[in-house]
Amino acid sequence: MNTMGDVKKKNQEWKIEVSTENDTITLVLIDKNDNRVSRKVPSSEFIVENVHEIGRNLEFEYNKANNVILEPYNISRIIGLVNDQIIAESDK
Repeated sequence: MNTMGDVKKKNQEWKIEVSTENDTITLVLIDKNDNRVSRKVPSSEFIVENVHEIGRNLEFEYNKANNVILEPYNISRIIGLVNDQIIAESDK
């Protein structure tokens, strides 16, 4: 099983910070240049079945904020990081 430390070493271009407040989870996507975008997700929707949708929403926010279009491999990495965070939250 990968720990978050292992994930950060592999994907140094991207990281995700997670904070929880009441019934909402806030995800902050950070790129290697410290550009940040955030997305709030109801705790009840922060599940593996929604990982693709959550990851794509973060990607959309990033593209919009930075006026770029990410390559597919970056989108996959972001979705993978979201998946790791969902698993970490469910293990708590």
